[in-house]
Amino acid sequence: MGPERAKKLMSAGDAVERFVRPGCMLGIGGMHMHNNPMALIREVVRQAKRIGTLVTSPSANINADLLIGAGLVDEIYCSYVGFEHLGLAPNFRAAVEQKKIRVREGDEAAVVYGLRAGMSSLPFIPLPRGLELAQTSKVNTLDFKTTTDPFTGDSVLCLRPIKPDVSFIHCQKADAHGNGIFEGSKFTDVDMAKASDKVILQVEEIVSDDYIEKNASKVAIPAMLVDAVVHAPFGCHPTSSHSYYTYDEPHLLEYLKACKEGFDAYLQKYVRGPRSHEEYLKVVGEHTLANLKEGR
Repeated sequence: MGPERAKKLMSAGDAVERFVRPGCMLGIGGMHMHNNPMALIREVVRQAKRIGTLVTSPSANINADLLIGAGLVDEIYCSYVGFEHLGLAPNFRAAVEQKKIRVREGDEAAVVYGLRAGMSSLPFIPLPRGLELAQTSKVNTLDFKTTTDPFTGDSVLCLRPIKPDVSFIHCQKADAHGNGIFEGSKFTDVDMAKASDKVILQVEEIVSDDYIEKNASKVAIPAMLVDAVVHAPFGCHPTSSHSYYTYDEPHLLEYLKACKEGFDAYLQKYVRGPRSHEEYLKVVGEHTLANLKEGR
């Protein structure tokens, strides 16, 4: 028999305290109102961890807006932060307008190709022809540069890699070692995990080694990429977790209202007041959570 594999189960508090360093580049997975690792994000706010650069998927939501509203983000690399049919992201917009946060402008292609360059350990990545026509590279000269194609002699637009110090990724199932299975869309989360130095995996269910062995073809994030596994049922609330529960629109509307009328009260009720994810769920209420469950 070989050596026993390490088990990486931790509480959200322990994982954030151990792996999130002040001033780090933090990647947060999920897209729009789906699969956002909110239990970990709320823990960052409780511990008041300063984020140097926040990196999101091509479309961020409350996962970014909450951290910005808590005053913890110096800079964000993104293409969009908003609430889809519910409107704009109030904290993000206000912070940009008041120059409280720097925006490293990146369109959807920049986020995707930047992560792929990061996961491949490339010094830069040449972009497909046509992207040089967009205004993004003219606004963000930090991450976009032009060079000469050594094979054709043509000018080509290139992009700096995105390599988060640590990323929060939510998937639905994992074993205690960190082998993660998505039961829905992966978005750019796998690329983000591969591009990151450290990965904290938030999951709905902890499954057995035997389950992983029988479903090995479904493992999208292998244990070797993962540094901590956080068991957090309903950990994406108020966003959805695919195949498990939908997003909580009344809560999101409450959040948006609080952004305009008194955000500190929201933070105290749902983030700083509850000392853990379990206490947060009690504040939200069992009846509310039960009504969000998807038939499986």
